[in-house]
Amino acid sequence: MPTAIKIATRAGRDLPAGNSSRDHLNNKLFFRLFQAANIYETQAMRELGFSAVTGATLGALYRDPEGMLFAELYAYLGVSRQNLDAVLKGLEKKGLVERIEAEDDRRKRMVRLTQDGIEAWKDLHQRSLEFFRQGTKGVSATEMTDCIETLARIARGLRAIGPDRN
Repeated sequence: MPTAIKIATRAGRDLPAGNSSRDHLNNKLFFRLFQAANIYETQAMRELGFSAVTGATLGALYRDPEGMLFAELYAYLGVSRQNLDAVLKGLEKKGLVERIEAEDDRRKRMVRLTQDGIEAWKDLHQRSLEFFRQGTKGVSATEMTDCIETLARIARGLRAIGPDRN
């Protein structure tokens, strides 16, 4: 069951002029997203031996045996080209992924898992399931579904932010 969120500030601290209760909730929400993402990253490295973006990259590539175009992959993951390139270089060094020319356009690069990458993903996926079970202990399926939908809406809102916003 959802709980009410306290929006009062600590004693002695007034909100700066122009801040509404909604502004305070937005600030708190984005701080909690930041905090959860950092905890997830730290725990994933400690417990699974892979960064969150590395695990997500392996998982995304596992979905299609042919691989994905580099541009599709970084857009799908929501990371920068530079960040994905660094992750892929590390995975290539370990022999888990390879970059090959796209059949329809030699200027484009496809990224796909190697056989070792497929095995690494299968192992990581199994260990991740237990990691996720532990991380969501005490959270109902309904709460998770609501959270997933809410985060998807926030992601769409963030993607829509641009120079012509009002």
